[in-house]
Amino acid sequence: MKTKDVFVGGLGVYVPEKMSMETAVAEGMIDAAAAKEYDFASIAVAGETPAPDMALHAVREALHRSGKDQSALGMLLYASVWYQGPDGWCPQYYIQRHAVGGDVVAAEVRQGCMGMFSALELAAGYLMGVPERDSAVITSADNFNSPRIDRLRFSPHFPMADAGCAVVLSRTPGFARLESVNAVTLPEYEGMHRSGEPMFPPGETLGRPLNFAATKKHWMENAEQPPGGPLPIIAAQDELVTRTLEESGIGIDDVTKVAYVNGSRGRVEGRGMIPLGLPMSRSTWDFSRTIGHAGASDQFISLEHLVRTGELGPGDHFLMLGVGPGFNIACAVFSILERPSWAE
Repeated sequence: MKTKDVFVGGLGVYVPEKMSMETAVAEGMIDAAAAKEYDFASIAVAGETPAPDMALHAVREALHRSGKDQSALGMLLYASVWYQGPDGWCPQYYIQRHAVGGDVVAAEVRQGCMGMFSALELAAGYLMGVPERDSAVITSADNFNSPRIDRLRFSPHFPMADAGCAVVLSRTPGFARLESVNAVTLPEYEGMHRSGEPMFPPGETLGRPLNFAATKKHWMENAEQPPGGPLPIIAAQDELVTRTLEESGIGIDDVTKVAYVNGSRGRVEGRGMIPLGLPMSRSTWDFSRTIGHAGASDQFISLEHLVRTGELGPGDHFLMLGVGPGFNIACAVFSILERPSWAE
């Protein structure tokens, strides 16, 4: 979707204290060989801080940095991956109550680790279609401290981290402009993240641990996967990136930095940078390896870091790629217009 006059007014993040991988190995949370394969330096761990409180912090920071009055907001979208709080309770209304207030459309987005891309696309479409509303806020946060997930072993590529992020989008010019955002689904890969597990009763009602490594192994060993292995995924990603760049009016050589999912070095390079034809030096790997895979927040935490530290400045272009169960792939391009006042 080519976007028109959708700007970034503010960014907010919440990244808790980090646990070094050396500590994780010493405490038996992961073996040394697996830690070396990940090549992460540390993982953000929030302890008992609720995910919605991390999102609340990020939203307040984004709103403060944007200078937007709450009355200008027309939409609040909350992207979640893991459990947020009591069963039957909706975290978006907690954020609305404590940070945003009354007359907004508030909803939760459940799209796995590319949920913030879906929220971005929905919010941008809302702002373009409802001219009487100037701004929208999208946010995400997750805390993976749970007996139902082994954060350092449940996936061969993605050690799970706790963090939150928020973005204020506006039709009023801001420090960055959203040029385009797109997504594609390859439903033939849907079984990859449930293979070997009954759909009823749901695993969460039985306290069954989540283990994507096991479901993917079962899926591959039982010949359920479509032919071609990962090639159809890479081809779909190539088409998606090409379309997004064309809608943005730039080429791949114009991209200053790329944020992929915060996975292992091999996954970021093999699925992200090599298909793009770009070196790892153009990725956010050096920063993301200090955080871990923070659900739907990865790319936006990286964007905030790059803008705040000056690694992205006026005239630069930022491309973000996301993936999620489904199998979903998403891409977005931002142009940096000016250095915001809150940058270091």
